[in-house]
Amino acid sequence: MHNDVFGKIIILPIGILILILLFGCTKKTETTYNPVDILSDVYTDKSRYSPGETVKVMVDLYNLSDEVQTGNVDITLKYINQTITKLTPQAVTLNAKERNNLTFEFEAPAADFKGYILEANFMKEDTSVDIYSSAVDVSSDWSKFPRYGYLVSYGKKSDVLIDKTILDLSKYHINGLQFYDWQYKHHLPLPLDENGDPLEKWPELSNRDVYSSTVKGYIDAMHERNMMAMNYNLLFGTYDHPEQDDVNLDWGLYTDQNGQNIDFHPLPSDWQSSKILLMNPSDSGWQDYIFNQEDIAITEMGFDGWHVDQLGYRGPRYDKSGNQVDLESSYVEFLQKAKNDLNTRLVFNAVDGYAQSRIARDVAVDFLYQEVWSPKKYSDLKKIIEDGFRYANKSTILAAYMNYEKRDRTGTFNTHSVLLTNATIFASGGAHLELGDTGMLSSEYFPSDNLRMSLDLQSRLRKYYDFLVAYQNLLRDDLTNDMIRVEIDDVTASSLGMRDSVWYFGKAKDNYNIIHLINVLGNEVDWRDDEQDKKAPQVLENVELKIYTNEPIKNVLLASPDFNEGLPINLDFKKEGNYISIILPKLEYWDMIVLEK
Repeated sequence: MHNDVFGKIIILPIGILILILLFGCTKKTETTYNPVDILSDVYTDKSRYSPGETVKVMVDLYNLSDEVQTGNVDITLKYINQTITKLTPQAVTLNAKERNNLTFEFEAPAADFKGYILEANFMKEDTSVDIYSSAVDVSSDWSKFPRYGYLVSYGKKSDVLIDKTILDLSKYHINGLQFYDWQYKHHLPLPLDENGDPLEKWPELSNRDVYSSTVKGYIDAMHERNMMAMNYNLLFGTYDHPEQDDVNLDWGLYTDQNGQNIDFHPLPSDWQSSKILLMNPSDSGWQDYIFNQEDIAITEMGFDGWHVDQLGYRGPRYDKSGNQVDLESSYVEFLQKAKNDLNTRLVFNAVDGYAQSRIARDVAVDFLYQEVWSPKKYSDLKKIIEDGFRYANKSTILAAYMNYEKRDRTGTFNTHSVLLTNATIFASGGAHLELGDTGMLSSEYFPSDNLRMSLDLQSRLRKYYDFLVAYQNLLRDDLTNDMIRVEIDDVTASSLGMRDSVWYFGKAKDNYNIIHLINVLGNEVDWRDDEQDKKAPQVLENVELKIYTNEPIKNVLLASPDFNEGLPINLDFKKEGNYISIILPKLEYWDMIVLEK
């Protein structure tokens, strides 16, 4: 197999021929052509587009064969299985081992908040000999379909390096980035000179250099690709001895009723501060102070909003006068006032779900965000996401750190566990905070980068994120849960997400019923995979599947990020009594079956 770092998985010719015969990827003519490897990447210039905005599609070509290849590149835009537009084909001739690239342009459709499939074909006469897909998100705002990533490195960087980092993330359609630990101090995020201008360089918490030109460079590059820049900071943190910066310790959050011991979070002794002191979020003096500092940072640097962090449930805590502080209520009050005073976008980390239901209902956050710790099973992740829709009809981003117990060891992520977890999150209607300038997260300390993605995992995740965008209206756009029953010949199918089974669950929207199949055969259901012992699930091929339904069905589609470039396949079906029967061509990690009523 040939792997391109940010490209597709290219199957050996006989494998492509089998796919063509099974799934109809080509139009048959009297002339027969062998499949060729020629489309090495297809991507767009921005992560999302407003309706009517110009979409640029880049097609990278690489003739891997030893022969001259001549043909046309065709681009088709589809909504699910409906063709929206076909772009004018472009002719190309490539010598053996030659590279080239093409650019296509079209106007984004007028409908807002829609996801589309981009299908590229290399055609010889009327026959497709290579196929590649991508996706287009047409959304005037990121908050309905957020796809969140991170940045952690702000040393002196060239514009070329900055642009490449943002381009690589935009290929995954990441439409917003969290600027983790960019700030000078938690209570003084942006240091200013005597003229009130930002310093060019300062040390961040762990003593790494931050250059304001790099932070601004990232923000500018992101805005060119319609990505949102969120400034990370705690809502109640200060360095030790903050009095020198005019912080009043009477604003503190105390562990005792005598007002003697300020709550704190310990840090390594060789960092800028050995602890983070915690302030009382409901104290008006602290609110005025930190809101002023955040306003300076957001305005001067050009951030789009504040990613607000907390530390979860702290136990009984008190103000300076000995009154117990209701932290959950204080978070809501703090964020409501921040929204009014700063008039900026807010994202709030409900650590392990703490205060999430209140925040969702009472605060105008862009979307819901939760750092996951105690929930252990795939089904737990599904419940968190579905609770978010139930609370406020908002999508949820999960900060769920893969292979966490291996975070301090050099190695690679377990591809099987990452794909199964992402299948769960995406199928449930959420997204995963995992991708950034260091690769993939394995820890709550984002600069930690001991674990790396293999080239195969990078390639496969591209298809998962393409899939998340292409079918976003069937994945997380006003769906309801649909109670269904599924049976698979000679295989355990479980609606509860049991170990060693095919986990299934249903959703409904408009004229569609959607059934997700997630393959946990041969595996346990611990999503984090601390021991990295997840193995490739048993691949099912050409198995009979029964879906129990009394609805009149006119069409059945199958789509998967694991094969056929994520493109939809029409399936034959039989209606027999109270169920329909189909032959499932393949299930590797995740299949989505769409019943059109």
